[in-house]
Amino acid sequence: MSSALVHTDNSALSYCDQSLLWLERKLNLAGGIIVLFIVLFSVINIIGRGLLNQPFNAYFDLMGQSVPLIAFMGLSYCQRDGGHIRMDLLIGRFSGRLLWTVEAISSLLTFALITLLAYGAWLHAERSLTLGDSTEDIGLIIWPFKLVLVIMFGVLLARLFIQLWGYARLIISPDALPIAVPVIEDVAAQAQREARNATGEDSAS
Repeated sequence: MSSALVHTDNSALSYCDQSLLWLERKLNLAGGIIVLFIVLFSVINIIGRGLLNQPFNAYFDLMGQSVPLIAFMGLSYCQRDGGHIRMDLLIGRFSGRLLWTVEAISSLLTFALITLLAYGAWLHAERSLTLGDSTEDIGLIIWPFKLVLVIMFGVLLARLFIQLWGYARLIISPDALPIAVPVIEDVAAQAQREARNATGEDSAS
């Protein structure tokens, strides 16, 4: 996992970044709520199976459809903060225009991959709707869950576009303040920022 800081200012790029961040935070919160409900359903299933010999029939259906949502609802938020798995030991050795070029290429390749995945997810959702797919136990309709994945990929594509915009700006002007892109921090800088956040102080951005 990388430790990164995202700077903001009053530019159009930063406005787009902050606007999308508002949505990403809501989706991340929704993913957390889903986790809470999964825990609740697990408790109900355990109590029903162990004490009443009556398991929660919808448990496996709900688990099967909700786990992918948990994995993808926070994906764009994680991308924004550079919280995904990155080769920071390698990338951290770069600086200036070379660093931003490498980051831009990485984001561009990711953009292409996510575009293909979004298209595939859309085809699966469309096929599921056409065939009327449903789960075995309670007949839960599946296509809305697959459509949510398409939406999540769409949000991630928007985030990648903003980051590509930010990297293109930095490739042109390597000495400019990085906006809307994650900036790698060393351990000391990260510790200081987390300490300021813990005490309620505003971190420099």
